[in-house]
Amino acid sequence: AGFSRFSSFLYNTNKSGLGDTYVHLTNVAVQKTGPGYDAGAGCKWPLRSLKLYLIGKFGVPATDKLFYEIQELIISSLLAVQKVMIHD
Repeated sequence: AGFSRFSSFLYNTNKSGLGDTYVHLTNVAVQKTGPGYDAGAGCKWPLRSLKLYLIGKFGVPATDKLFYEIQELIISSLLAVQKVMIHD
C-alpha cells in the first residue's frame, strides 16, 4: 500500500534553484503546470511499481536495503517528535 511521488525535473541543491517549485514540490497539481510535463509518465507510482522498478535496475538486496533504510528514517523522525505529537 502507499505511493511515491516524483518531480519531472532533476533535483539539485543549487542556491539559485531553491525557489524552483517544479524541482522541490512533487504535487501533481504543481508538476502538471511545468514545461514538458508528460501526463502519460505521471509523477505518482504505487510503491509496488517503484519497488519492482528498483529491483530491476539495482537488484533485490540493494532495494531491500533502501526500503529498510527508509523505514528506519521514518521511525527515527516519528520518535524525534513523539513528545510533541502526544501532547498536541
